[in-house]
Amino acid sequence: MAEKIKIDYDEEFDDLLIYRKDKKADFTVNLGDFVIDALSDGSIASIEILQATDTLSKLLNTKITKNDIIDAKDAVIVVNTRENALYIYLSLKSKKEIKFPIVMPAIHA
Repeated sequence: MAEKIKIDYDEEFDDLLIYRKDKKADFTVNLGDFVIDALSDGSIASIEILQATDTLSKLLNTKITKNDIIDAKDAVIVVNTRENALYIYLSLKSKKEIKFPIVMPAIHA
């Protein structure tokens, strides 16, 4: 299910936080450059992308600048659950659309 989420960007540290105000995490999963706060039902409360310009540039094999992230006004997150993993698809809408997948281990209550 696609949900609109909030965006906060710390330009000094180049960290991007994408979150839902109305959801509190049951646990946190650290995937290196991504820190995901999740609920036991498989939904996502927040995603933090550390060193966002470098992380996204490498992931997408294209140059992502601080301005690309600062200009982002909208974000959508879609989560698909499979047996052994959650497939998270994140889209940031800026002057250029930034779309990328994140795969994390499945959540078992």
